[in-house]
Amino acid sequence: MPQHKGAVRRVRLSEKRRIANKGQKVELRKLIKGFDVTASTSAEDLTKLQSKLDKLASKGLVHKNFAANKKGQLARAFNTAKTA
Repeated sequence: MPQHKGAVRRVRLSEKRRIANKGQKVELRKLIKGFDVTASTSAEDLTKLQSKLDKLASKGLVHKNFAANKKGQLARAFNTAKTA
């Protein structure tokens, strides 16, 4: 247990931030799993997902390389489904 007033505050804030960050990551996973390239032919869904990845990468919740890799994978799958 923390002994100092500042340490108590840090514990409280870090727990609050952990919960908020977890919610953001869960939302991202739901968006990725919900993005079905065969059913979803609208580019708006892809744009929304790419925007979410960029936001989380800029905040440091996911690594920038993970975001870039995932964006490329989704765009490639979307384009092949659209042409096929």
